[in-house]
Amino acid sequence: MNKHIEILKKASKKEKDAKILRRILIVLYVFKKDTIRDVGKRLNCSHPTVLYWKERYKNEGLEGLKTKPKSGKPRKILRRQESNLKKIFSKESSDNPWTTKRVSNLIEEKTGINYSQRQVTRILNRWNFGLTSGRPIYWYRASKEEITKFGKKNLVL
Repeated sequence: MNKHIEILKKASKKEKDAKILRRILIVLYVFKKDTIRDVGKRLNCSHPTVLYWKERYKNEGLEGLKTKPKSGKPRKILRRQESNLKKIFSKESSDNPWTTKRVSNLIEEKTGINYSQRQVTRILNRWNFGLTSGRPIYWYRASKEEITKFGKKNLVL
């Protein structure tokens, strides 16, 4: 037990990731003979969480306390292609702003990958590029006569 406590103390001093540090502390307190519920209260987590990390440490050691890679569909665009596209998008001109259609066409031209406009919006948001203006609204260009003919009521012009 003392060997585990020393390993966990050294790891806690070196660890920079807060989530992993919390997991190390959970296991450390358990090995210091604190009850599962006391450890949960001290670190503000449930006792099943304490049990989970204790078992994972027993089975896998310190590596078991690290976050495992998540499954899921991998990205179509490579990181290198992504950085090249970001450079192009950051060179924005006010006379010809980027639209999702233009971005989609450029991505397809540069990478050969076809994205929907909705997916392009998600990608741009992930890259911290937001839309600067929404869709144009043309109803205010119509005359009062056309508006009343169309059937709109109580409009403030």
